[in-house]
Amino acid sequence: MARFFVPADTWGSGLLPESEARHASQVLRMGEGDKAVVFDGRGRAAEVELQDVRKKNVGFRIFREWREERAHPEIHLIVALIKNERFDWLVQKATELGAASIRPVAAARSVVKLEGKDAEKRRAKWEQAAIEAAKQCGHLVLPEIFPVSDPAAAFRSAHDGVKAIPALHEGGRPLGELLAGQPLAVSFAIGPEGDWTEAEMESARDCGFVAVDLGKHVLRSETAALHVLSAAAHQLHGGVGGMR
Repeated sequence: MARFFVPADTWGSGLLPESEARHASQVLRMGEGDKAVVFDGRGRAAEVELQDVRKKNVGFRIFREWREERAHPEIHLIVALIKNERFDWLVQKATELGAASIRPVAAARSVVKLEGKDAEKRRAKWEQAAIEAAKQCGHLVLPEIFPVSDPAAAFRSAHDGVKAIPALHEGGRPLGELLAGQPLAVSFAIGPEGDWTEAEMESARDCGFVAVDLGKHVLRSETAALHVLSAAAHQLHGGVGGMR
């Protein structure tokens, strides 16, 4: 069944956003009376019947509504900026795997530098990538995607609970050992291609981050992010996806 994103602040209007209306009417060729699912990205969803279908305007009538909560403990990603298409892909896959939040970081060794309007444009694109991924895989809760920040601010913002930082040049604890028990939350800090600088590592340690060992092979940033996210979801939630 087709899925459409309807922001929480326009849920009561009974209308699909224009971009979703175009997709329903012009791409999917849906018509009045067709059934679909709408969701607001915060856990609310409804089965609906489309009404008054036009090119830019599609209404809907709700006839069954439900909610779904994110599994706990939540798993959060702090990720240094990498090349744009790779970060886009990371956001898409992290959404599929159930990340609770993604916080982009302008690290000292990040190849990509984003600030001002460019950073906001990229953030809007990441949010749209998360919506499309959620529509595809059936998630009802979107990850919160924060504005680009500096590493120190990102480390300070980490939730209470397990705080892990995979590092190339520092021995660390096994991931499974670090996740033993039921922590309040889990935050992973993933560095750029050239890894965190020593100053950034010191800042992370000061905020309670512990080095974690991902094995003898060096993983690309996006691979490391998805590896720790899926491993944590398996151990803490009984499977990937972030939902029980």
